[in-house]
Amino acid sequence: MTRAIAVLLIIIGSLTLLYNGFQWWDQLHIAVYDPEMAMSIANDGLDTSPRPALSQGITSHQQPHSGEMIGKLIIPRIGAILPIVEGTSPDDLAKGVGHYVGYGTVMPGETGQVVLSGHRDTVFRRMGEVRKGDKLYVQTADGMFVYQVRTMWVTDADDRTVIVPYPKPILTLTTCYPFNYVGSAPDRYIVRAELIGIDLKKKMVR
Repeated sequence: MTRAIAVLLIIIGSLTLLYNGFQWWDQLHIAVYDPEMAMSIANDGLDTSPRPALSQGITSHQQPHSGEMIGKLIIPRIGAILPIVEGTSPDDLAKGVGHYVGYGTVMPGETGQVVLSGHRDTVFRRMGEVRKGDKLYVQTADGMFVYQVRTMWVTDADDRTVIVPYPKPILTLTTCYPFNYVGSAPDRYIVRAELIGIDLKKKMVR
């Protein structure tokens, strides 16, 4: 009887590992790393010269549902084109980069803070390569919004000062840290960028 229970537990454990491995492999392929395509979409090169921030964004007309794809995040530095999904539940983050909702956060392009979260071992696994001055492009049904990275830092996972209302249009990317940590990481890696350009003609086509 004891041996049968042990065998059953081993089988259950093996199936769990296989399932989690498949989920990781499947999500890993959500991210597209194509430098030429990223540059083509951005159409702005890797110009790292400082650009003045805009004081006001747009008024978004999107009213997305949880789990719905609302846009793309393009990071030319690493050639990444990542789907942005409404919400940050485990199911939402399994589909791409999650758009955080609540605490005064806003839609991409609007005045206020846009917060995008992603797993460090899938969509944001190369986040540590992003540098100050890099441009981040967010394309939605409203248009293309260009943000420029101003700063990066590491903070505690329980830090509630990161997601707060802002009077100007900014973009914040968050992921777990350290990047190579095994298990539930204790910290968060934060990338903060300011809106420097808007092109309402470059709308995302679904």
